[in-house]
Amino acid sequence: MNHKTIHLLDLPDEILLIIMKKLDTMDVLYSLLGVNKRLNQMARSINETMSLDFSTKLSNDEFSSFDRVKFDRFLYEILPQIHYNVIGLTLDFFSMKHVLLTCEYPNLRMIVTDNYPLYGLLRDLTEESSIAHTCSNILVICTKLSYLNINQPVKSNHAKLSLWDRSSNVCYSLHLRTLIIDVKHFDDCLHLLDGRLEQLSSFTVNIHSIERFSMIDNNQKIVSNLKEFSLTCYSTTKAYRSRILPLLRRMPNLNSLTLHLNIKQSKVIDGIHLNEKILRHMLHLNTFIFNICAIVLTSEINHFLSTNDIENTFINWKYSPVICCVDHLSDRYTYSHIYSAPFKMNCFMYLTNSFHDHHLEYVIDLVLYDTNPFEHEFFEWISQGFPLLKHLTVNNLTPQKQKYQIESVNDKQIFSKISYLHLVRLKLTDAHINYADQFLRDQNAYVPCLHALTIQYEQLVTVTNNFTNDATRFNCRQLTKIKFDKLPIYPEHFYLYFFSLLK
Repeated sequence: MNHKTIHLLDLPDEILLIIMKKLDTMDVLYSLLGVNKRLNQMARSINETMSLDFSTKLSNDEFSSFDRVKFDRFLYEILPQIHYNVIGLTLDFFSMKHVLLTCEYPNLRMIVTDNYPLYGLLRDLTEESSIAHTCSNILVICTKLSYLNINQPVKSNHAKLSLWDRSSNVCYSLHLRTLIIDVKHFDDCLHLLDGRLEQLSSFTVNIHSIERFSMIDNNQKIVSNLKEFSLTCYSTTKAYRSRILPLLRRMPNLNSLTLHLNIKQSKVIDGIHLNEKILRHMLHLNTFIFNICAIVLTSEINHFLSTNDIENTFINWKYSPVICCVDHLSDRYTYSHIYSAPFKMNCFMYLTNSFHDHHLEYVIDLVLYDTNPFEHEFFEWISQGFPLLKHLTVNNLTPQKQKYQIESVNDKQIFSKISYLHLVRLKLTDAHINYADQFLRDQNAYVPCLHALTIQYEQLVTVTNNFTNDATRFNCRQLTKIKFDKLPIYPEHFYLYFFSLLK
């Protein structure tokens, strides 16, 4: 049989174009741009407008920058040739500064920061100590930018945007239509809606804290261009009626509204309240997704409120189905949860024993709270009901009655071990010592990815038997970060037990 070798350059243009269109844009540019005039022209012609991704996600939830040699070639050879055609950039911690400052991008419409902490963005794009100037610099560099995403994937303690005492020309743009961002205070959210982004039609904001009092004048101007608004605040706020409701009433033309709030006030939030206080002011609203937890003094409720009472207020509800759960806890507070189903948000706060049959499989960050103990069976459900769980906080000072479960297999009794396959961070500062035992003792839990632990020092000493207990050694071996409630003096053998802390 005769074999004939066909070289790439032997193929007709039509076949080459079909092949190129099936390949990744960046691979085509890297492989073909600069080879010869014919391939140069074809590599550019397949994408007159280009969206380039300079970040790579790895399986261990960390990000690796572009291969350095490949990245340098893009930086110094390829981008200067194609920068006029670039309409979208996805950037990570390594690539942000280099890519944005290498060329001008007159047609750039979209920037997405992939797992890029704002404190890094600040350092890379400005020498000043304000993240506000960082955002401003991006808008100056990218004059036609219409989409900007510098939001954190889950709640974090990284620096947030603050516009306090800044002029209206900071973060000013005539073209920005979509903004996804973390801010420090509610006032910062109001600043971004004061007219400096007059074409903004989609605004997603995660606010670190919503205070009851404002440092700025009460702006009642209607935000007429805004069609989509998403507001998230994980911190509990007492300013729902005084600040959040007035802001929502400035948005009469919304088509889509998303709220994720934890509210402390004198009344629960139900379907009647949402209809009268919010929805009647938004006649064009088609989509309403929410997760609202209202924390109310039980003594301020007129009668013993039940879950059915809240559910009945959502009869004839025209939006997504609503799930309700009411808990009267012994801390004198009633916790009333209402949320849209199916639940697709990545964080859930104040989950109690009463949620045993709820489905929250998209949650990554979970805070447990109850005055009744979380038993071993409850954590079995957590393991199964939250398959993507990475960050877990346990707030429960009540000791367990059932610390573990024993099963009979082939006439042998074995401990029922619970697997948390993706759990990375565990916080037990406000938890009874039983819960430290629940997670750190290897007969109770399998936590192969656990790297960060927050705990009271005395509890860790007790559970590990002064850092000698073999039963907890396996689950403690991979910890790379431990945060205590106070600064302790470690014994000499501490780092022998937690040897990964030295890496």
